[in-house]
Amino acid sequence: FNLHAGVMDPTKVHEALAYAVFRAAGVAAPRTAFAEVALTVPGKYEQEYVGLFTLTEQVDKQFLKERFGTDKGLLMKPELRGPDYLGESWERYQGRYQPHREPTPAEARRVIEFARLVNTANAEQFRNQIHSFLDVDGFLRFLAVNALLVNLDSPLAMPQNYYLYLHPQTSR
Repeated sequence: FNLHAGVMDPTKVHEALAYAVFRAAGVAAPRTAFAEVALTVPGKYEQEYVGLFTLTEQVDKQFLKERFGTDKGLLMKPELRGPDYLGESWERYQGRYQPHREPTPAEARRVIEFARLVNTANAEQFRNQIHSFLDVDGFLRFLAVNALLVNLDSPLAMPQNYYLYLHPQTSR
């Protein structure tokens, strides 16, 4: 589980409300709860109140199974603003895309093809092929919620703290 202190949020509710808005818009997002945390260090602290934290669901195989009907596929937590095209060798993608497991050759090829399309296709190629790589409606909902919330901790502003998932049945 993940405990988030919300140090920049004096209300301690922004994260939970934001994830609720994502879920209401049909975007796969973690569930949350609140936890009052106390700490015991033998001989030093006994049930010392630490504060109110947001308990955030882990994005993992269980999350995938519940949201996408399968725990297979390739889950990645990239640190990049967009799907950068880094050439044809998966080794160049590994560190930046941070897959949670080693991708199959077909999965690696699909990620590379997606990055190539986004970065090198002309407008007609992009328009004709993007639906085969991306759940466009879902992505537009994701973008809309990020814009509505002015979420600066997203690929729109900071290249971190988001996931990409390549579904095994749809290859999107």
